[in-house]
Amino acid sequence: MDISALYTQIVVMFLLMGVGAICYKRGMITDEGSGQMSSLIMTFVLPCVIIDSFRREFDPAMLDKLILSFVLSVLLLVVTIVLVTLVFRKGTSDYADKRMCVIFSNNGFMALPLLQALYGDDGIFIGSINIVATNILIWTYGVWLLMRASGRASNGGVSWKKILFNPGTLGFFIGLAIFLTSFQLPEVIASPISFLADLNTPLAMIVLGVYLAQSNLKEIIRDRSMYIVSLFRLVVVPLVTIVLLLFLPFDRSVSAVLIISVSMPCAVAASMFAQMFGTNYRYSSRIIAFSTLLSAITMPIMLSLYQLVVG
Repeated sequence: MDISALYTQIVVMFLLMGVGAICYKRGMITDEGSGQMSSLIMTFVLPCVIIDSFRREFDPAMLDKLILSFVLSVLLLVVTIVLVTLVFRKGTSDYADKRMCVIFSNNGFMALPLLQALYGDDGIFIGSINIVATNILIWTYGVWLLMRASGRASNGGVSWKKILFNPGTLGFFIGLAIFLTSFQLPEVIASPISFLADLNTPLAMIVLGVYLAQSNLKEIIRDRSMYIVSLFRLVVVPLVTIVLLLFLPFDRSVSAVLIISVSMPCAVAASMFAQMFGTNYRYSSRIIAFSTLLSAITMPIMLSLYQLVVG
């Protein structure tokens, strides 16, 4: 991992967020507009990023890395679920939202641009399976947790249709089919996919900047729980991952992609799902904003520590 390139890319990402914040403050992007941009990213841009990275000749070694990345992603998510269940007990204030913000990282909006810059299509290829693992857990455990916390558990809620057919997972399945068959997309289809994929970094960072500008930072800074949840998301989970990587002989490229994915701030989906299932989505939004700001400091530290310890 090129640490100097990492620092440069993080600065670039936060400068783009600054553009989003300025646009929001000046009324160039509205609340409704940011929501529409988010939908555009999640529905079209993110799947195209994944599909574009899978447009390559079949390689058994890369397939092995993909499988290993999925197993490790699920393992780490399960370990994190156990950890937050012990720390944020049922019945305490906003416990479900706190758990969601620690468990699920921003492995789409923030991780993919960083992986693209550091490792190119190989980084996206390996990292995409982390998004699939997250989608599975968020639509199963996440939905169950939020519905129990909001008192809606008796209404059902886990939707296998949404697990299998959300845009991110569909993009992965399409990309995987292309990779396994070495199918060459016609240029008239491949070009629009590439153009949309190129929008991911600037558009995602601008939207995150808007989210930051929408938050009341003074109110956030005074809330002690923001620091605790962010500490677990940004420091404890990456440290647990580094320890795991120390004791198990993982492929270097897979482990590097994994540590980047888990070092990200809280997932925007934590707030979206909280609103969808009736818990305190405003609280989740504040954690997302605060952890995103803190990640400018913690990400380089955690990734440098990984480079020092794992090599």
